[in-house]
Amino acid sequence: MTNYSYKLGFIGAGNMGKAIASGILTHGLLKESDILMSDINPQATFGNVKIVPDAAEVLEKCESVILSVKPQIFPTITDKVRAGKCRLLISIMAGVAVKTIEEAAPAGAKVIRVMPNTPCSIGKGITAIAQNDAGEESNAFVKQIFDTTGETVSLPESLFDAVTGVSGSGPAYVYYFIRSMIRGGVDAGLDEEVAQKLTLATVQGAAEMVRRSTDSLDTLIDKVCSKGGTTIQAVNCFDEKDLDGVVREGMARCVARSKELGKS
Repeated sequence: MTNYSYKLGFIGAGNMGKAIASGILTHGLLKESDILMSDINPQATFGNVKIVPDAAEVLEKCESVILSVKPQIFPTITDKVRAGKCRLLISIMAGVAVKTIEEAAPAGAKVIRVMPNTPCSIGKGITAIAQNDAGEESNAFVKQIFDTTGETVSLPESLFDAVTGVSGSGPAYVYYFIRSMIRGGVDAGLDEEVAQKLTLATVQGAAEMVRRSTDSLDTLIDKVCSKGGTTIQAVNCFDEKDLDGVVREGMARCVARSKELGKS
């Protein structure tokens, strides 16, 4: 039986890896001494968590390992993964199927695929956990990890490309619209700082209204618009320019790219 030096390892100490680790530590799920990270950047640091240059060390010394590298990197480390001794691999790699990871997993290791998003870094993320046969204990541990970074949902892996298109990549869409609103405010004469403050409060408030209201989104839109008023002018413009179609086409391209990555 393997004696593990660490309870959890991370292959990749980038933004997402650190965000997840931060949630774990903030909520007291694990201690810094329970975690080991690897990163190719020799300057990488994260509090008092030990960071090593070789992924093989993490895969050998950690009971569970989070694969927090870009999907394009995974083929370059499969030999190290296969030679590892961890019992559980947790993947946050977009587009890389469980089957692909299982083919590179150490003998007997379980694989669970998840899809978090960047607001995990402030405890406001949403993470999809793929339904699997890894067992109750492993699934409970993974849920505990990602509950520290926000909300979690359980979904079939077949829907993960769609999840990537909605929540995985979604923060960028929201940032884009926020930027446009701020620019529109500046165009109308507002100071940029004021425009940003108004925009951020509006986006946050509107999201909370959707969360709390029993009304449909169409009804909520209608409640802000009045015939011959101001809001309807903007909404009519969005309709004329087919903003809905543009957003959906962009998301479809995102989903298609996720599927391409899964085949590579």
